[in-house]
Amino acid sequence: MLAPTCHHVTLAKNDIAHVQQCTECECVSIHLGTTTVRIDALALEELWAVLGEAAATLYAQRNAKLGALRGFA
Repeated sequence: MLAPTCHHVTLAKNDIAHVQQCTECECVSIHLGTTTVRIDALALEELWAVLGEAAATLYAQRNAKLGALRGFA
C-alpha cells in the first residue's frame, strides 16, 4: 500500500519562515532557508510557546540594557 501524497497548504509566511500543513497527514513543515523541520500540530504549539518566551526574554534584556545606557537602571 502506498503512503498518501502530501498536499501542503500555507499557514503563514514571511521573509524568515514559511509554515505549511499537509492536508492528508496534518504534519506541519517549517521552512527556514534551506532547513525544513516537520512536526505535528501539538509540537507546533509547544514550539510557539517556547519561542514566545525566548522573544520576551530577549526583549526584556534589550530594554534593560537600553535603560542602563540612558541612566535609568
